[in-house]
Amino acid sequence: MESQLKGKIWYCVDRMLLTDPAFARHRFSTKYVNALVELVFLQLVDAGQDLEAFAKHAGRDVISVDDVRLLLRKSPELTDMICN
Repeated sequence: MESQLKGKIWYCVDRMLLTDPAFARHRFSTKYVNALVELVFLQLVDAGQDLEAFAKHAGRDVISVDDVRLLLRKSPELTDMICN
């Protein structure tokens, strides 16, 4: 499952680097893209563990929007995009 998730992350990162005007004019090596994929994967794992801990601390088995808000508390712009 980890390799499938990394493959999907690779696809998204690669598409972004190829199509976003801010990045499209540059060329990125395979090593660079792989490093971004690993970084994104580790951030997702870390976020998932935090969300799980928040829900468990609240006595719940299911992650709620409040847990996501708590995770994103230092990023109001991202909170607005995701939680509203």
